Amino acid sequence: MTKMLSGSVRQVRETDPTLLRLKLIGQMEARTLTGESVLPVGGKTRALLAILALSDRKPVLRSRLAELLWSRRPEDMARASLRQEIHRLLDALSPVGVELLDVQRHSLTLKPALTSVDAERILTASVRTIETIPAPEQILLGELSGIDPALDEWLEQQRERLSHHLLTLYEGCLRELTDPEQVDDVTDRLLKVDPLNEAAWRAKVQNALRRGEHARATALAEQATRVLGQEDTLHPLTQGVLGSVLKGAGLDCPVTVPDIAGAEDVAVQFSVEEDHFSRGTPYQRPDPMLALPLHLARVAAGQARKVSLLILTPFTMDSGNETALKCATSLSDQFELLFVHVETFDIVAKPEGFVADPVNPMASYRSLGADYVITGAVRAGASDHALRLILKVMDVRAGGVIVWGAHYDFPDRDPGSVASGLIGPAAAMQWGLLLAEARRVANRTDGELSALGKMARVFKLLLKGNSEVFPNVSQLLDMAAIEDPREGNVPLMRVLYCLIRYENDWSDEGTKLLSQGVQSARQLVTLKPDASGGAVLLATLLMHDRASFPMARSIVRMQAQALEDLKCGSGLPDYLLCQLLLCLFDEDLKGAAQLAGRLRNNPYHSPLYILIRPFFMMVMMLGGERRDVIEMGRLMAGLYPNYPSALVYYLVALVEEDENLEEIQHVRDHLTRLVPDLTIAKILSRFPYLGDAKKAELHQAFLTAGLT
Repeated sequence: MTKMLSGSVRQVRETDPTLLRLKLIGQMEARTLTGESVLPVGGKTRALLAILALSDRKPVLRSRLAELLWSRRPEDMARASLRQEIHRLLDALSPVGVELLDVQRHSLTLKPALTSVDAERILTASVRTIETIPAPEQILLGELSGIDPALDEWLEQQRERLSHHLLTLYEGCLRELTDPEQVDDVTDRLLKVDPLNEAAWRAKVQNALRRGEHARATALAEQATRVLGQEDTLHPLTQGVLGSVLKGAGLDCPVTVPDIAGAEDVAVQFSVEEDHFSRGTPYQRPDPMLALPLHLARVAAGQARKVSLLILTPFTMDSGNETALKCATSLSDQFELLFVHVETFDIVAKPEGFVADPVNPMASYRSLGADYVITGAVRAGASDHALRLILKVMDVRAGGVIVWGAHYDFPDRDPGSVASGLIGPAAAMQWGLLLAEARRVANRTDGELSALGKMARVFKLLLKGNSEVFPNVSQLLDMAAIEDPREGNVPLMRVLYCLIRYENDWSDEGTKLLSQGVQSARQLVTLKPDASGGAVLLATLLMHDRASFPMARSIVRMQAQALEDLKCGSGLPDYLLCQLLLCLFDEDLKGAAQLAGRLRNNPYHSPLYILIRPFFMMVMMLGGERRDVIEMGRLMAGLYPNYPSALVYYLVALVEEDENLEEIQHVRDHLTRLVPDLTIAKILSRFPYLGDAKKAELHQAFLTAGLT
């Protein structure tokens, strides 16, 4: 079987530092660093070298080598012949000057650091490195056919292996590419590997339509119908694409057009959710963090791609205690419901009777379309009447790596308290998953990301605590808003961005962000009416406008009352945050500082509370918790030295505590370097909710610190 590829691909770099370079595709070659040929003369010796080169650099047993090269000889004779061939191979490679083979009593290995193999580079290539591999245009080791029947069978397996990897590689590219020319190039390559690949034909036809090349699309459709053959063997989506193009051109249509779309919209006549890229290939969901390729992009107009979660129910428990059993079952059911209305996530339901593969359970979960698996365990708590819930999130695509975990102690076993107690850890988990997704696609360019992927990146950038990321964040937000106006995370991230930049940018541009943030917060409330966070963020922005105080206070009181009505709701982070804001409205700065201290030490390790840590610093500074602010300031200055607002609060606390003058000067000088035109008036403009006495106190502290 000969499987060939065409197309120009970057050749192996001439700076290849390996001492021996093997070419196994086409005419076999073995050359040294200087270009000298050291290819053995005999066919058996060449076959021995080829087997070692295609064994993934793992030791190959002598018995296996003898079996492949002398399958018709008795074992002892085959072993003797193998020893002779090993000597011949060593002699042939001796001009290299170093030992390239690791010869052991029972096995042989080709040393990986000293040699390079063209076929091996293809077998280890990925979608991201496809441009660095040579394009095979000839059969793998064709000259070795006929040496031995066992070797012929092995060679066929290696050729199938190479073809299968290329097929998978190019199908992966086809799922991700956005450039029309790249799509055409990859479909050409894919059809060379598998001329009957329907997904490649569909993509090629649709790519031509998207570029306005209707004549070319018609010609391709005609060619595809000739190549793919009988109608009854084609996927309905393929029938729809080809049939609609041919009928639209007024040609005889040998295939039936299914009623899945009109001919005028053939470019989107298949669903990504239903598309299997090749016959027999397992279903793979499109990555929700990545933008769809151009030939698939219009599908996204009606389909939201979300992160899929599989919650393993019921949660496990410590023992057969009936109360614990009921609690574990109730918790898992309640936990599913908490994610159902969060638009970023899909909840995958397990089919009835589904049992995961005990050897590779992650593959089973992936077959259901899950990106993450959530597990829970109910354990005994600190007291006899308390329960502890331990939660873990595993990344299915990474083989089950735990990406987030937390525990929560319920104050009692009352079902209502237990259910409401899940709200805190569930919210923290959602932020943790968004951050995990941002890290997973960190090596992607901004243009490769979907609107949701861009928002995950915005969150990750904001967590850097560096004002230098603001231009990149603003650009990502604008791009995502254009690409998907319905993506609810866009206004959410814009509100966070506006708040954070408003507190760290005292320029006119930073000041204007307040009104933009209010507008985005109102949009967020519209898109996510069930999320209490949107209303709280809106109130936080409104409190910076003195005229909007009554409205902001009413919003916060309403949210606090709704949470207070829940059993155990008064211990939730969202409720504490509402109470903190109410304390600021009432100028109860001491009470606000105490609540900020509780919130900054949240037990769920929520990335959101790490992001708003400077806000807690500010509240604690206003409330007189200066020692804590100094400790946090030293931490922030070490971890996030380019975060101006944190330095402001740190500086005030140092001055009011009469700390070391050298430390005060160091912080002031660093703040001045970051914001050269910073003045006391600009800083105080960010505190319209403070009374005159507190503003005068802050003014004096800044004067003492050396600001003007």
